[in-house]
Amino acid sequence: MRTYRLTNQERAGLGFTHQIVVDYKDLTAAATTQIIDLVTLTQNTIIDDIVVLRIDDPFLGTGGNLGVEIGIASDADYNVASLEVKTSATAGTIKGPAGTAESAANRFCQSSSNAVYQAKFTSSSGNVTAATAGQISVFFRMVNGTDLGFDQA
Repeated sequence: MRTYRLTNQERAGLGFTHQIVVDYKDLTAAATTQIIDLVTLTQNTIIDDIVVLRIDDPFLGTGGNLGVEIGIASDADYNVASLEVKTSATAGTIKGPAGTAESAANRFCQSSSNAVYQAKFTSSSGNVTAATAGQISVFFRMVNGTDLGFDQA
């Protein structure tokens, strides 16, 4: 997994501050489900609920379907409901926020207890490690309290 803080030009053009890339090599669980921690939200970190998942390269390999959802431990698909990234997947496909994340009341969340945003991969049959190729990107907006220093304009 690789995490990128986007440049000022990318932020202005895309509206996101961060990109996380999850590669098929990150799937290491000998099980039908694997959770990968994307980012830990510490005190005074705010993440916008508008999260986008993009299939960079469809996942390949043996086994059945492979889906991924983005959220927190208590609600795995809070930000992005399950998206098939293998069997019927097409490169360039994007999926935006789940319905619950779009309400005005949930627009921002501030972590006070180190919440963790996660990608939950689920295989319909066989281990998630059966993937032999594939990559997804997760785009989101995050502000750390330290980003808002008095000396920054």
